[in-house]
Amino acid sequence: MKYKKTILATTILSALLILIALGVSLVVSPMVERKAEQLLTRYAARVGAIERCSFSRVEFSPLSRSLTLHDVLVIYRSPKGLRKSMDRLEISVPLRAAACAVPSLRPYVLPENGSMDVCNSITADGVSFSMPGLLAGSLKHAAISGVSADARHVRAILDGRRPEPVDLLEHAVIDGLDAVNLRATVQTGTGSAACTLGAFRLRGLHDLGIEEIRFEQLNAATNKERAGIALFGMDGFRAPDAATLRLLLSVRLDGKKSPQALDKDIEHVLPMLQQWLTATIPPVRVLAVEKASFRGSRPQDVMSLDLMRLDWLSNRPREMKTAVKDLVLPAQLVESNGLHLPGLKELRFNGESDTRDEDGRIRETGYLSLARFGQLRYNASYAVPGGVFNFSLMQLLSMTIHDAAFSFVDQGALAYIALNQHDPDMAGPYFNQALDYSFPGRDNDALRAALKVFTDRPGTLDIVKTTSEPTPLLRCFDVATLGRLWRVSATPGKESLYDQMRRLAPAR
Repeated sequence: MKYKKTILATTILSALLILIALGVSLVVSPMVERKAEQLLTRYAARVGAIERCSFSRVEFSPLSRSLTLHDVLVIYRSPKGLRKSMDRLEISVPLRAAACAVPSLRPYVLPENGSMDVCNSITADGVSFSMPGLLAGSLKHAAISGVSADARHVRAILDGRRPEPVDLLEHAVIDGLDAVNLRATVQTGTGSAACTLGAFRLRGLHDLGIEEIRFEQLNAATNKERAGIALFGMDGFRAPDAATLRLLLSVRLDGKKSPQALDKDIEHVLPMLQQWLTATIPPVRVLAVEKASFRGSRPQDVMSLDLMRLDWLSNRPREMKTAVKDLVLPAQLVESNGLHLPGLKELRFNGESDTRDEDGRIRETGYLSLARFGQLRYNASYAVPGGVFNFSLMQLLSMTIHDAAFSFVDQGALAYIALNQHDPDMAGPYFNQALDYSFPGRDNDALRAALKVFTDRPGTLDIVKTTSEPTPLLRCFDVATLGRLWRVSATPGKESLYDQMRRLAPAR
């Protein structure tokens, strides 16, 4: 019996609470809606870039503390003529942030310092935008969630002041940002370009970094060209520090600065960028492009890519992986630079590399493959001054090589190179004379003999460093010590260089 009475009391109390909430909603909602409409209209009028801002009606929900605007229209003075409209815009804010909008409550709820939640979510449906003679487009849906900011910046914005963009971004937090079905048409000097984006996703923006970014089904087309990417993704992005960002934003490359002033800016920026690239935590952890393609105005101008990926896990210790799968380029791209490739319409490239620290040195392994040319596999360890790359030419030239091994399998590379210089009858004698001239001396006898086997019947060429003692990079190419420093061996192929050249270019 007691149990039944408790249930009955709880039911009655719940019903009363619901009735009270509905009553409060009926009284409070119209007041908030009128106040919100006044504040939004007043704020839009204070923003110099906005010429006009309007909406058909405002709705407020006390329970969810969400404000919904219908049929929003914003016309901007700058950029001139930009027009933006939304069928529906909903903003949900925490109780403290809502109270901050009331001037009399602001001193009691707005903290002096520290971060505060300013928005639970913002969603927009049916977005369209246009700028006369320049662009027009639409966005089906967009949503932002979990927005936080520094209390000082919130106060500044409420007082009508604009915080510095870098300072604002440095202390901002956004849990997520999503956009679906973006379409835009951009007018160019020679016509127009249509752009579409299937979906955009951002996760974890904080401390000038972003945990995840995804662009899906990104396409652009003109009446002559088409380009598309199925996926562009980036994980673990970290921007340069605030001081570097401010300096980068201050550098103007529009010709309004003198060459001396521009050189001074670059002189300050480069060390900062170098420090950003060589920090213990890399600027980006993963960068990937999948299923990319490009079609030009001519049938032969076709490029495609199945996968390109960078895994930049650490700088200290060094750990990085790269991969390229089925990068296809038109042969015409190479032939336009003077290299003739008879019978070859495309270049298909694949490759992988793995770089990591090993006993105080950097170990790099991988392979490069160019279809109908050849494949190179390599395994080497080396050391750079300071132990960490600083992306300078001087450091590259100062590196020391410890052990190294290369294996090249020829699939037509030597024949194509020879065809650009000689007739088939002359190629063999030319290579023999060139080897005798380039690698003189008895110390290079074995090296010369192996290279002659390879140039006569291109097959497999193996090159191995004979010692693991550190050797300066430039000394590795010293002709006087090549024969002692490198062991070269060749496995002849099935077809002679002469026969390959005749098969590739029968008319010659």
